[in-house]
Amino acid sequence: MSLTIKNISFIAGMILLFLILWGAGYLAGGPEGYTGFGESADISPDDEEITFVYAHKGESAIYTAPVSGGNAELVTKADEGNYLLNPTFSPDGEKIAYVEQWEDDDEHPLGKLMLFDRANGRVKELTDEEGLVTEAAFSPDGQSLYFFKAGVYTNYSPIASENPHDFDIYRIDLNTEEMEQITDEAAYDMSDLGLTPDGEALMYHSYDGTDQLVFHNLEDGYETTVTPIGDFAAGVPMIFSPALSADGNYIAFSDVTRTSENGTYIYEGYRMDLETKQAEQITSFGEHVTSPVFFNHQDKLIVTVDKAFATSEPDYSYWVINADGEGRERIQIEIP
Repeated sequence: MSLTIKNISFIAGMILLFLILWGAGYLAGGPEGYTGFGESADISPDDEEITFVYAHKGESAIYTAPVSGGNAELVTKADEGNYLLNPTFSPDGEKIAYVEQWEDDDEHPLGKLMLFDRANGRVKELTDEEGLVTEAAFSPDGQSLYFFKAGVYTNYSPIASENPHDFDIYRIDLNTEEMEQITDEAAYDMSDLGLTPDGEALMYHSYDGTDQLVFHNLEDGYETTVTPIGDFAAGVPMIFSPALSADGNYIAFSDVTRTSENGTYIYEGYRMDLETKQAEQITSFGEHVTSPVFFNHQDKLIVTVDKAFATSEPDYSYWVINADGEGRERIQIEIP
C-alpha cells in the first residue's frame, strides 16, 4: 500500500472515530451515570488555581482547586438532569463562565451561557434556552464574552448521528447584556475559541474537510488560516483542542502520533511557534492527551490525559508539563 493511500485511510479513520464519539455524546457531558473529571480545565490569571467539571453518577458540578493539588472547592452544580461544560476564568479571576446543557424531548441538546460571580456566589444566565451554546471565551479586558452557538441539529453524514452544525460566533457585553453576531458562516464545526492578547482577533478551530486554525480580525472580519508544519503521523496535521498562549506567540494542540497494539489512536501534545509555524511534540504519555492550556506567567501548560480513550467511559486526569516537554506532574485533587 502506498504512503498516500495509507495516509488517506488514516485520516478517514480519524474522521470516522471523531463522528462516532461526537454522536455518542462522548465529547459532551460524558456517559449517563458517569463519575469522574471533565475533559477540559482552565487556569486562573495568577496561575494558582484550576477550574474544572467533576461528575458524580452523572450529576455534574464545577470546582476549583490549587494547581499544586489538594482539596477541591465547589463552585456551582448543574440543575437536575443537566450537565456543565467548559468553565473558564475571567481575566481578573473573579468570575467563571461556563455552559449548561440539557436535552429536549427529542433528545437534542440545548445549552445556555452562564456566569458565576465568585464575590457574591450568584449565577447569571446570559443567553436564553432556545439554542445550543457550546463554549465561551472572555475578552482580555473582561468586559465581553464571545461564544459559539449552533444553528441546526442534523445529520450531514450517513455514518454519523445527528449533531449540532451551522455554527457562528456571538458576543455579549457583560455590562449592558447586549448581544451581537460576529460571524455569518453557518460553519459545519467551530470549537476551541480564544482571543489574541490585544483583543483584536479571535482564534478558533474549524473543520470543513480538513482541520483549520482560523484567526478572525474583529475590526474588519478578515480571516486568515494557519497550518502547522511538522512531522505528523497522517502526513498533515490533525488539529485537536488548540489553545493560544498568554503572549500570543504559541499554539498548543494535540495530534495523533501512532496507534497502540490494540489499534487505539495515541494522541500527544504539540506546541507551534506562530511566527515560524513549526510544531514540535512536547508530551510522551502514550495515552490520549488533549485540552492543553497555557500558564499565564510560567513556561508551562496543563493537559488532560485520558487513560480510557475510545471506551464507554473516559478516565481523565490533569497534568502540569513544561513547555519544552521536560518534566510532568499530575495534579492530585480531592473532591469533597
